Amino acid sequence: YHTYEEIVQWYIVLATEHPSLVRHVPSIGLSGEARLQPAVHIAGESTGNSSRHRIYFQCQIHAREWISGATCMYVVNHLVTSYATDSRVKALLDSVEFVVVPLVNPDGYHYTMNGDRLWRKNRRINTGSNCRGVDQNRNYDSHWNEGGSSSNPCSETYHGPGPASEPETKNTQNYFRENFPIVGAIDWHSYSQLILRPWGYTSADSPDEARLSQLGTSMRE
Repeated sequence: YHTYEEIVQWYIVLATEHPSLVRHVPSIGLSGEARLQPAVHIAGESTGNSSRHRIYFQCQIHAREWISGATCMYVVNHLVTSYATDSRVKALLDSVEFVVVPLVNPDGYHYTMNGDRLWRKNRRINTGSNCRGVDQNRNYDSHWNEGGSSSNPCSETYHGPGPASEPETKNTQNYFRENFPIVGAIDWHSYSQLILRPWGYTSADSPDEARLSQLGTSMRE
């Protein structure tokens, strides 16, 4: 598995070697420990329409799930290097743009390689507690603290002191909104062999349940 610095450099090199397909954004914002959060955009050469639909990927939100970031690298590499030889990939990239944030939790990821291998959260210093970190996956400003998370800073599912309190969460949340229209999104994890779909905060079905169920079944098969 690659270090934070190696992953950042890999995406830079990929954009340099494939400038007609890949646009590298050096940073969408800084983490709590002032690390860059880069992004890349991948789209076919024949379509420069900035208003076309986008698919959003974000990776490595849980620090210890190393293979989530590696999987994103694999998928991105396949899309870019197969464009000229695979008609399905070409058709896909000529119709939509992929927006990828490869390191949602750079501080936590760095810490798993230089401290605690099984660390999950970011590295926030929680006032009044000896326990560090917020589970960014439960920190977004959407149905925050409505179930499935904890108010205890020592918990691995600590949702933070408020919605989108973490800089990494704010950065990705804002970048997602800046890149509308987004028609599909995957937040890549590696815990269990599951494909999860909305909603996460309630057991009620989303309005798109039939379509999302069909997509999940197709991905599983």
